[in-house]
Amino acid sequence: MEIVDLLNDRHEYTGEVSEKNNIPKGMYKTSVHVWIINKKGDLLLQKRGNTAKKFPNYWSNTGGTVQAGETPIAGALREIKEELGLDIKKDELKYIATYKRLIDYAEVYLLEKDINLNEITMQEDEVQDVRYASLKEFEEMINKGEGVESSLPFLKNYFKENLKEIKL
Repeated sequence: MEIVDLLNDRHEYTGEVSEKNNIPKGMYKTSVHVWIINKKGDLLLQKRGNTAKKFPNYWSNTGGTVQAGETPIAGALREIKEELGLDIKKDELKYIATYKRLIDYAEVYLLEKDINLNEITMQEDEVQDVRYASLKEFEEMINKGEGVESSLPFLKNYFKENLKEIKL
């Protein structure tokens, strides 16, 4: 059973905890989304396990729930390690945005790094495949019902606001 810190509707920690799948009404947990992009501008996507409670067999970014006592960035680093077997340094992640959903605040991070797919060790119960895809390819996957849009609009907005050229 995973325990999470609870936040109020103003994104403030309350000092209370709860089981991650039993968030009290009016309270929130923290989730992390990590978008990994290589030098060509392709997104590193992972195919969710076929037993996943949400979006089984869908392509998505790396991410998950932040555990009690853990900072969002520590949660992002843990999820990258758990799901992909990669050791990433804290300063390699760039914060992009936080947005409020029904039961969580999603913290969005960017990792710009060339990762060899052969160096990835997938977490068997959560990840069944990995691949690179352009933004256009990923949006086609979403339109076909094969991909989870998740925090993609925040990633696109980050590049637009920072006037960064990326082949998304």
